[in-house]
Amino acid sequence: MSNQPATSLEPSEELARLRDDLMAFYRPAGSQERMVVERIALAQQSMLRAARLEASLFASAPEGELYTILETEAFKIFLRYQAQAERSYRLAVKELKALREDRLFLSAAQLAAPVLQPQRAAAPSSPPRAQAAGSSASANPSPAASRALPENLALRL
Repeated sequence: MSNQPATSLEPSEELARLRDDLMAFYRPAGSQERMVVERIALAQQSMLRAARLEASLFASAPEGELYTILETEAFKIFLRYQAQAERSYRLAVKELKALREDRLFLSAAQLAAPVLQPQRAAAPSSPPRAQAAGSSASANPSPAASRALPENLALRL
């Protein structure tokens, strides 16, 4: 971004300085947070540009012509530009906060999650429910026993 052309309203190193200051202040973690911090820098640059433009409009106004300047279409466009710059700044800061909250939430969730170890399939230690009841009809289980068997299997899985 530092190789963007400079206008007559701003020094060429202004954006790089803003970005470096914001990177040091916010200390972004990861590419997504860095990208949002860059957007904050661009929005701040736009806000500073709008402030310089406003100052130059009023400084160059002839005596008594201020009302005429405020009524021009150019000034109305300037006000929209200024509002958009401020809105972009607020949205970028809000997005950075949301990214940080998501990152902290995911980190906390990973720390709180139990470590699941793969379990080996063990041989059943007890016979199925129909046989445990002493039923001699192991070859032809009763309807109640056959219904209990899938439930028992589902519980073990």
